[in-house]
Formats: sequence, structure tokens, C-alpha cells
Amino acid sequence: MPQDSTQARLRRHAPPEERRAQILAAALACFSEKGYHAATMDDLVRASGLSKGSLYWHFRGKQDVFLAVFDRFAAEIFAAWDAAAAEVEDALELLRRFGEIAIEGVGSQGVLLRAWAEFFSHPEARERLAGVYRRSRETLAATLRRGIAQGEIRELPVEGMAAALTALIEGLLLQAMVDADFEIRAHWPTLWDLACGGIAA
Repeated sequence: MPQDSTQARLRRHAPPEERRAQILAAALACFSEKGYHAATMDDLVRASGLSKGSLYWHFRGKQDVFLAVFDRFAAEIFAAWDAAAAEVEDALELLRRFGEIAIEGVGSQGVLLRAWAEFFSHPEARERLAGVYRRSRETLAATLRRGIAQGEIRELPVEGMAAALTALIEGLLLQAMVDADFEIRAHWPTLWDLACGGIAA
């Protein structure tokens, strides 16, 4: 059997998780290019290379796909944060790693930045985004408390420090959303030096 034919057969019989991931990757590109409101299910079908029936087997409609894109992105960021927390004991180093993960996760890909902007304009995605911010601040606050207990971090209100760190990262992301020439990763080390200088004991 020719190799191309074998690969096509394997794709047709891909496991549901793989098929779902294929749809979400195509949807991310589609939403970032066209925007949520302009993109249609037909666009998603074409972008994914699947049949409309296959798409509807996994998702009830465009909103379901859009929210799944958001949920997958958030889950990947928090999984990376959890992995970093399991490896790094130093609180300041862990906070730096958290920032790098967020910057790399969103800022390194223009497609994600454009989709991130779309999340703000969708009511249910915005609600989910508020939950992501709350979880982020809680994780940062817990790390800051540990750093204070270890003598690494100044004794300042942890909720305020967590909100400030979130705002610093978000500020870089917002600039990258509106300015295609803004090199977000190039500016992160300077931003971290400023933040670290303000919170380090």
C-alpha cells in the first residue's frame, strides 16, 4: 500500500483526542485570522481538513469550539506552571519562570495573541478569562507568601504584589497585541529585573 494512502487511512481513524486537537489547532488559526464573529463552521471545516459531520461529532457549534480553544490554552499554561512549581524551590526563581511561561505561551505566537484579543470580546470567554486571572493571582500569592516565609521577598501585601505582577505581564501582552513590531520576549528580562528589584528582600 502506498505510504500516502496509509497515512490518510491512519488520519481517518485517529483517536478522538487527536482529532479534537486537530480541530482546535485549526480553529485557533481561523479565529485569529477572521475573528470569532466572522469565522463560520464552514471555515473551521476547511481549516481542519475534516468533514462537517466530524466537526459536529466533537463540538455542538462554533461557540463550543471557541470556548474549547480557550480552555485548552488555559490548561496548558497552568500545567506548565504546576510543572515548574514541582521543580523550583526558590520563590523568586519560580515567579520568574511563571512569567516566562505566560510570555512564551501567549506572546511568542501571533496567532495566540490575536485569539487572546478575541477572548476579551466574547462574554463567556471573558468570564472564563476572569477565572484564569483569579487562579493566576492565587498561585502568585501563594508563591509570594512562601518567599516571604523564606526571607526572599519583602513583607508587602501579597494580593497587591500578585495583581502587580499579573498587570506587568498583561501590559507586555497588550502591547504585542496592537503592535506587530513589539518584541515581547526581548522586553521580559528588563521587566523582570524591575519587578524583582521591587519585591526582593
